[in-house]
Amino acid sequence: MVFKVVDGKVKNLSGYNEWSEIIEIDETTFEKLHLNLCQKMGRMVRNKFKDRA
Repeated sequence: MVFKVVDGKVKNLSGYNEWSEIIEIDETTFEKLHLNLCQKMGRMVRNKFKDRA
């Protein structure tokens, strides 16, 4: 489950599945994970378009 914490208040973000484990991360870690995911997805998308050419 993905939560957003603003001013100490936890908000559940709709559309995400609930998990049995909870791991809190800081904003810097979130940004690094997000960048890593975007880079990996970008490579996958570019490779799909390259395969079509």
